[in-house]
Amino acid sequence: MERKYTTMPSMVVSDKEKNDEWCLQVLEAITSYMSVSEGHYKSSRVNDVRNYQIYNGVLNQADYTYITEQYGLAYPARLVNYPIITPKIDLLVGEEIRRPLDMKVTTVNKEAVVRKYDHKIELTMKSLLDEFHAEVKEKMHIDIRQQGDGMPVPEDIDTYMKYNYREMVEETAQDGLEYVVNRYNLKDVFREGFRDLLITSKEFYKTGIRNGDPHARRIDPRSIIYDTSMHSDYLDDAQWVGEERWLSVNEINDEFKDSLTKEDLIDLDSMRNIYNGGDHDYNQSFNWVETGQGKETRIRVVSAEWKSLRAIKFKVSENKYDENRPFRKMVKDTYKKRKGDVIETKWVDDVWEATYIGGKILVSAQRRSNQVRSVDDPGKTPLSYVGCIKGNTTGAPVSLVGLLDNIQMLYNIVIYQIELAMARSGGKAVVYDVSQLPTNLGMDMQTVLYHLKTDGIIPINSKDEGNQVNSFNQFQQIDFTLSQSVQQLINLKMMLEEMAGNISGVTRQREGAVGQYEMVGNVQRSVVQSATITESWFYSHAETKQRVLERLCNLMKVAWAGGKKAGMILGDGAYKFLNVMPDIALQDFGIYVGDAGKDDSMKQVVQQMAQASLQSGAIDLLGVIKVLKADTMTEAEKVLEQGMDEMKKQQQAAMEQQMQAQQAGAQQEQAKFEQEAQLQQMDNEAKMKIAEMNNQTKMQIAEMQADTNRDINDANEINSKTNKAADMFISEEEKEKEDGEKAKGAGIKATSTSSSQEQLMKAAQKV
Repeated sequence: MERKYTTMPSMVVSDKEKNDEWCLQVLEAITSYMSVSEGHYKSSRVNDVRNYQIYNGVLNQADYTYITEQYGLAYPARLVNYPIITPKIDLLVGEEIRRPLDMKVTTVNKEAVVRKYDHKIELTMKSLLDEFHAEVKEKMHIDIRQQGDGMPVPEDIDTYMKYNYREMVEETAQDGLEYVVNRYNLKDVFREGFRDLLITSKEFYKTGIRNGDPHARRIDPRSIIYDTSMHSDYLDDAQWVGEERWLSVNEINDEFKDSLTKEDLIDLDSMRNIYNGGDHDYNQSFNWVETGQGKETRIRVVSAEWKSLRAIKFKVSENKYDENRPFRKMVKDTYKKRKGDVIETKWVDDVWEATYIGGKILVSAQRRSNQVRSVDDPGKTPLSYVGCIKGNTTGAPVSLVGLLDNIQMLYNIVIYQIELAMARSGGKAVVYDVSQLPTNLGMDMQTVLYHLKTDGIIPINSKDEGNQVNSFNQFQQIDFTLSQSVQQLINLKMMLEEMAGNISGVTRQREGAVGQYEMVGNVQRSVVQSATITESWFYSHAETKQRVLERLCNLMKVAWAGGKKAGMILGDGAYKFLNVMPDIALQDFGIYVGDAGKDDSMKQVVQQMAQASLQSGAIDLLGVIKVLKADTMTEAEKVLEQGMDEMKKQQQAAMEQQMQAQQAGAQQEQAKFEQEAQLQQMDNEAKMKIAEMNNQTKMQIAEMQADTNRDINDANEINSKTNKAADMFISEEEKEKEDGEKAKGAGIKATSTSSSQEQLMKAAQKV
């Protein structure tokens, strides 16, 4: 089919001019770039095809004819591919498989950054306020803490904000990204992409929305063309990208059924019945249909995306409240300017897409839906294609296969030469003159060879006619065994193996081929050096993964704008529920992908440290198990950090307990000293009191003695007086008796008795 267009149209046109004809011009320009035999894409694709053949062990016999043939005749040896490249690529792919996909989602828009900064300030103020409250409570015994002010404050706010603080929207986006990775098995997709990178120095992916979810698929580097004017190793800066696929009619119907008309379906059926007698070959000129005997017809499908510019018009009006901030209202592109109107025009990225089927059918020519725009910079939007062209900035991308291509050829040639030498080997032979056959003995050559084999002799008849006895020296020995050249070829083979390891960075030590007498330190240094050489490949791949994951994470804003609920099974068999809220569309997300190579080596060191820490008591057995099971360095670091923090807390508690014990001991000693001093003082006071009491007692005893003496004297005096009164009473009584005897009447006697008693009382009173 003759092309109408071979160059790109203008991207600065109105929406009215962006019609099917404009899209068709873009697609035909891209397909023309694909078809130019001397073009960049054609030569790059030929190299990529060759590299895949080398990796898969497919030999191009034409590359070796100068060795295998001479003068039109082939040597008696086989040319077989002995892969020296494939094991090295497979080893690097295996290392990539073992590296965990350590990804962390964070919000990067200005509003989110301000929120995080405000939260940090809040925590800092809360920490200062807590210190003030504690001081007031300690000194004044008053708790002035307000109710509801119980938000915990981490000990190290900077570390907490750097590693641990996560907004709810970040946690949701993290869960969403893990869901996409597990749901669509993106780890296998990235693995194949890394293999593409090692083979062709390119890896490509296309992001989009499938079944309502963000999705990414790998693209064969042999089927993609891009804007070569970009000065970057990554496809993000490309202005256009085209992709070629060969699909069956059924596959085309399934994918584009909503866009195909009845006439399009008829054209597809007509293409199905075309027979051009040849199969599609990447190395041949392009056509639009491939078919072959007994094979399903496939049709060439070219899809493309490109960036154009779209004019956004704003009507500017005065703001009477702030003249420096006028009002801007977006108007349609067809808005007709009136007198006095101030119209501003801003240009933004606008991505378009279209698909060309069989060189005849144009479908999906439209402004691309689901364009992701930044919250902070809505004028920018990327293509859905993400990829890496390692070495593009230098102008000469070279893959790992390309670096080892010549060594692989030499290696095959050396093996071929060794096989050729073995084919030529025949041991030692004898040169035998047939004129010396003892025909007179009835012996022919077979009989002579029999005796040579069984008896070890060669019989001849020197007297036979024609024999010249005097000059007989016809028997000579020729050596057809393997010569020293074979050993030289083997040495050359080993040299090529060593050279391939040094160039690629995958040495025999890294492959596990360690010599018996090699020192452990030398082996370790060799492995470290080899890892340094290959790290650039892992870095480019990690950067590409990060860009893909970031694109998928921001696609959530479009795919899950109305929310998303789903369940997902984690790697350890646990079940996690995904609940995405609509506010996810208001954020911009960035992805951090850990340096798996550095983390892996560091993780090994950390694991060794963890085992040593177990012995020292820094962490417990459970912590060691968590470190050994950790997929990333970050997880292992967190476990160790928690263990160290716990150890520090225990040590601090032990120190505080020890200080408290020391303080208690000192207090006890002080109390004991004070008690002894108090007891001594009390003893002294008691002794003084006792002495004082003794003195008082003595004085009291003296006073009591004096009083006793006076009492004794008084008693004696009273006793004396009593005796005198008794004596007087007795004498008076005796006198009364005498007088009674004289009186004879009873009355007189009673009176006398009473009178005598009164006299006695009177006497006593006197006394």
